[in-house]
Amino acid sequence: MAKGFALYLLLFSLFSFPAWSQTTNIERLNAVGDITRIAFGSCNDQNDPQPLWQDLQKTNPDLFIWGGDVIYADWEASYNMAASYQKQLLHQDYLTFRSKTPIIGTWDDHDYAWDNADGTAMNKKASQKMFLDFLEEPETSMRRIQEGVHTAYDLGVEGRKIKVILLDNRYFKNLDPNYPILGKTQWDWLESQFKTSKADLHFVVTGLPVFSPLIPYTEEWTENFKEVQRMLDLINKYKPKGIMFLTGDKHFAAISQNYGQLEFMSSGMTHVTQQRTWWYLGKKYPLTYFGLNYGLIDISWQGSTPKLRLAIRGTSGRDINPANFIWNKSKNKWDWL
Repeated sequence: MAKGFALYLLLFSLFSFPAWSQTTNIERLNAVGDITRIAFGSCNDQNDPQPLWQDLQKTNPDLFIWGGDVIYADWEASYNMAASYQKQLLHQDYLTFRSKTPIIGTWDDHDYAWDNADGTAMNKKASQKMFLDFLEEPETSMRRIQEGVHTAYDLGVEGRKIKVILLDNRYFKNLDPNYPILGKTQWDWLESQFKTSKADLHFVVTGLPVFSPLIPYTEEWTENFKEVQRMLDLINKYKPKGIMFLTGDKHFAAISQNYGQLEFMSSGMTHVTQQRTWWYLGKKYPLTYFGLNYGLIDISWQGSTPKLRLAIRGTSGRDINPANFIWNKSKNKWDWL
């Protein structure tokens, strides 16, 4: 594996990512005003057909969020992360989409190292640089200096402020038995984000499902329930307004509410779970879709109260299993409409 990393670092020094447009990603992000539509997705194999980008462009989101597994470097015949990122960057439909749409995101196992990789992965600092280069992260960004790719963005306009919190559930995973997913440093950082936030709507993004039911032979937060409880405790302590979770990894899409928390999982932009598991998963999630998908979130406001329309989008170009929610301020929860 170390030899493979050395190879991709050598190749990286030879690659120069093309200039995609006259504006940079951070300029596009800074130019966003009132945010009314967010799209997100995960699990994107750079070697597979990618039929969703054209539909994504038609929906014209104000922001796109990667929820992990941007590429599958470990699925290449020869492990070469630089070449995998380069292949994705050169995909024509993605190139067109990203030239007009601000993109942010976090990673999961396949774009961090390999399947189910944790904090012991070698060369994770080199992987972090590659991932941030792919996202066109500014050279002055704290993400270039810190350990892990977690960060937060404060977006929107006065009275309709939105905070997007991107968590890293790989870099620190299994390094500290007391904080087995995020690590203590990241938990302290997350608490500070909740404590100081003035936002009216919060999206917490993580590669693995947080509150979703346990699925055998896969990874999720509920395997380490004390981390789930720690998240619930922080929410109960600081009561961030309009908080919901955007997750991925499972190769299907689902909208669910567990432990009182709203979670929208979108996974499988290029490949999805095997059909024989549908019956099992369908019993655990109220709204599911097992085809290629991305998630679409439409945001409207009733005064300073956010209302959401969540929809799964597939190759048909139509909304699948749309669900509407309004934030209940008195109960600090989302109500179905």
